[in-house]
Amino acid sequence: MDHRVTILELLRGRSPVSRAELAERSGLSPATVSRAVDRLRADGLVREVPIASAGLGRPPRLVEFRPEAAYVVGVDAGGSLLRAVLADLEGTVRARAARPASDPDDLGAILRDVAEVVGEVEAAAGGRPVLAVSAGVSGIVDHAAGSVLLSPDLPGLDGALLASLLGDALGIPVVVDNDDLLAAIGEAAVGAARGCTDVAFLSLGYGLGAGLIVDGRPVRGASNAAGAIAYLAPGRLEERASGRAIPIRYRDAILAAERGAPEADERRSPGPVRSGSRRRGEADRASRLDARGVFELAATGDPIAAAVVADVADALGELVVNVAALLDPEVVVVGGGLAANGAVLFDPLARRLAETLPFPPRLVPSALEGAAVVHGAVSVALAAAKQRLAGPGAQARAAPEPGRVGALDLV
Repeated sequence: MDHRVTILELLRGRSPVSRAELAERSGLSPATVSRAVDRLRADGLVREVPIASAGLGRPPRLVEFRPEAAYVVGVDAGGSLLRAVLADLEGTVRARAARPASDPDDLGAILRDVAEVVGEVEAAAGGRPVLAVSAGVSGIVDHAAGSVLLSPDLPGLDGALLASLLGDALGIPVVVDNDDLLAAIGEAAVGAARGCTDVAFLSLGYGLGAGLIVDGRPVRGASNAAGAIAYLAPGRLEERASGRAIPIRYRDAILAAERGAPEADERRSPGPVRSGSRRRGEADRASRLDARGVFELAATGDPIAAAVVADVADALGELVVNVAALLDPEVVVVGGGLAANGAVLFDPLARRLAETLPFPPRLVPSALEGAAVVHGAVSVALAAAKQRLAGPGAQARAAPEPGRVGALDLV
C-alpha cells in the first residue's frame, strides 16, 4: 500500500521532522515510512535537510515538504470573463490570468479560451508538474460526470462533457463544478467562513445563485441544481431582486409613473408622479444605469430608486431567512456585485434574520469577493491532486474539507 499521501499530510505545516517522528505520528513502521519518504524524494515533493550535530558520524536529517514542487490550477468560468490561478501544494496562489470569453455560444471557442488562460498561469510553474485543474462553471453542473447540464452565461457549454474535453486539451486531469458551490468552498477554506462546516454562500449579482455546505460536505441535489435560488417563488426571485432586474425595474417604474399607472405588483410602487418631460429624461438616464447606480440614486433621496431598493432588500431578506431556516448554517456569506452596497443591503437583511429566527446565523460579506470561485477551485484541485497521488483504488475523494486548505486535504 502506498503511504505517500499519509506522509505528506503529516508534513503539511509541521515540517521539517525526522523519519522517526513520522513513524510515531503515523503509526507506520520505520521501514514503511522510509519507503514512502524515498518515493516522495524521487518525486521531488520532499527533501531531507541536515541538522547540526555535536556527535560523530552522519548528522541526523529532517524531512521537509516542498509545496513548490508541483502545482494545481483553479478556474472561474462563471461568465464572460474567464479567470485562472496557479497555486502550490499549500494552496498559495503563485500566478493569475484573465481573459474574456470570445464567443459564449461556441463550445470550441470556450475550450480554446479556457485552455489559453490555463496555459498562461501554467507557464509560471517553470516546468514543474501541474497535478490537477478544477473549473467552476456558471449554471447546473454534474460534478460526478464532469458535464455541464445548463449554463445561461456560457450556453456553448450546455450538454458538454467539459472535464474530459478540457482534460484532453490540457493533458491534465480536470474536475468541474458549479461556480457558486466553489465560492462557498473557497470562503470555508480561506475566507469569511473559515473553520465552519455549515455554510450558505449567496451570490447576489447580475444573476442569483447559492453554494451550500452542510456538515462539511458540498450539497448538489438529485439533479445537481441545489442552490438555484433564482427560481424561488413567488414568481422568479431573479426577476425581482437581481442586478439584472434592478435597473429594469427602476426604468419601468419611471415610465409607469409618467403614465400615472402603478406597476402591477403593488410592492413595486414607484412613488409620486413628476412632470412628463422630467420623467422622460429620467427614463433616458435610467436606461444607462446599472444596479449600483440605482442604489446610489436611492442614497441621494430619489423616491423611485428608494422604493425599488427597499423592495429588493425585502425580497432578499425573505431569501436569507428561508435559506437560514431550512439549513441552519453557522454563517451566511454574501458575495456578488450587490454586496458592494454595504450597510444599505446588509442592515435590513441582518434585522430580518434577528427578528424572524430564534437562532439566526452570522451574516457576513465575502472576504474573497471576486476571487472566491478560484480559491474554491484551488481547494478542489488540491483534493483531486491527492487522489492522483494516492493512486488507483485508494479511498480518496475529490472533495475538499472546509476550514482546511493546503497539502491535499479531503473530507
